[in-house]
Formats: sequence, C-alpha cells, structure tokens
Amino acid sequence: MLSTKRLESTIRPGTFVAATASWAQLQPGTFEVHYGFLKAGPLLLSTRRFTTGIKVSADLLPQISMICVAANHTTAARFFGKGTDGGSFFVIRSSVEISTEGPAWFCSLTLNEDSLAREFPQTPDVVALLDKTQKITLGDHPLYAHRLRTSIMSLFSFGTLGTQFTPYGFPEKSIYGTLVPLAAAGLEAVNNHAVEASKCRTKRLAAVKTCESYMHEHRSEPVTLLDLCAVAGMRSRSLINAFEAVTGFSPMDYLRRLRLSGAHHALQLADKKRTKIIDVATDWGFWHMGHFTHYYREMFGETPSKTLLG
Repeated sequence: MLSTKRLESTIRPGTFVAATASWAQLQPGTFEVHYGFLKAGPLLLSTRRFTTGIKVSADLLPQISMICVAANHTTAARFFGKGTDGGSFFVIRSSVEISTEGPAWFCSLTLNEDSLAREFPQTPDVVALLDKTQKITLGDHPLYAHRLRTSIMSLFSFGTLGTQFTPYGFPEKSIYGTLVPLAAAGLEAVNNHAVEASKCRTKRLAAVKTCESYMHEHRSEPVTLLDLCAVAGMRSRSLINAFEAVTGFSPMDYLRRLRLSGAHHALQLADKKRTKIIDVATDWGFWHMGHFTHYYREMFGETPSKTLLG
C-alpha cells in the first residue's frame, strides 16, 4: 500500500476537480494517508486510511459518482455534518465533505457514468437510478454497507495496492460484473434507508460553512467569536452548538486547528532557504511565536523548523 503525508497525492485524475480539493488535520498526531486503487472497466475501487482526524472536501467531475463506506467498524466520521458509522454508506454525485474523529479508513466505488452506459449496457438501471439519486445522500443500511465493504476489501487483499491493475486471478469483467449490480442494489437501498436532513442540521451546517469561508478569507487577521456570530447571524451559544454538532469542536478551537493545518501545509511546500517561519505564522494568523510553536508541536508532534527542513 502506498503512503503519503499529503492527501492531494491520492487524488486520481478523472475523479475530482483538483482545484476544489482541500483538507485540514484536526487532531494531534503524525498525519499519513495509506491508499490504493484498482481499475476495472468503468469502475475504480479505492481505499484510504488516515492516521489522524481530518476534514476533506472536494467537487467531483461531471458524470462521476461514488459510493463510499467505512472499511472497518472503528471509523467514526461526519458526512456533511451528519454522524456516521460502519453501518452507513454515502452516495456522492457532486461534492464530498467528510471529517473524521481520529484514525479512519474508507473504501469506495467510483463510477464513470458515460463509460458505464457505454461498456456495460445490460445494466442501464444503474445510470437511471443515479439520475434519481440526490446529489448528496447518506444511507443507513448495515447489511448493504457490510456487503459493499467486504466486496471491495476482498479484492484489495488479492491485488497490488497503488496500481491500476486488476488482481491476479480476477478477470476485469468478473469484477465489474459483480460490483455494478451491487452498486445498483445500493442505489435502490438508499431510497428506502436515506437519512433525511433535518431543518436544524441544515441550518447548522450552513452556518458552519459560512464561518469557514470567513475564516479562510481572513486567515491572516484576528477573528473573534463575535465576528463569527455576526457572519452567521447567530447568537454565541447557538453558533457554539452548531460547530460542536457539525465539527466536534468549538468555533475558536476549530479556527485554530484550520490555521495550524494551513501553516503546516505551507511549511511542507516552502522553499527551505528563503522561507521564514515567522512569515508563515503571521500569514496564518499567529502573531505570538511562542504560542504558535507550542500549539504546532502539540498538533503535529514536531517543531515548525523541523517541518520546514523536512
């Protein structure tokens, strides 16, 4: 299995809009993602295992859909702010936003709708079912989640992770001949087991996303809870409740983690000879170097200078 300290390295061409992909480390520890891919006709199977809690968001390319499930029962995550477990699965047709609570492991089935209709015409029901599926859907169906997880991970156990070749002993047609009907079953199941978004959760999610945009736009400036309340149009207690429900953190704790993660990425990519750590720190809203170094070491287990020097 391949591994990297940068999640961007795991994005496959032809799946996500690279410019929209973003991620942040939200919990202490050394971040790594272990990943692999298997290509089978119009399908792409993938697995990603994260060593710490993170938040990931990205837009899918047109005509690309994904069905995703936790690869084990210890993974705890939020899908667009809704808590999930090993009995849930996601159908993603436009964008994805997942945050994890500690280490997590996911496997997914990516479908190219054009290729699927062209190369596997005997199951047009899959494309038809996709057309009826909402852009963002969370299904609660433990039996189907187990079937999907078992089918994908068993193929990886026979294959060479990190390649696009099908596993030895499993002809390509037999793989998508099994998984395409399984995808159809999941799309039918999601109509009966979809988790409806409550008005309260939708309002909370909208408030958090509004605040996130404000945080990024003002990343180098002091941002207070009152600022965020004004932006979201909420009282402080309501906004704190919204953040804790959607992200698991208070607004200001979440802001600090986003900024630390941004500084970490910047130092990883920086020119070792020309970059000054104080400049990176202030770019991400840290004005007291002692505090910055303390929080940074606490989050990533190393000093900013060690990250910079690699």
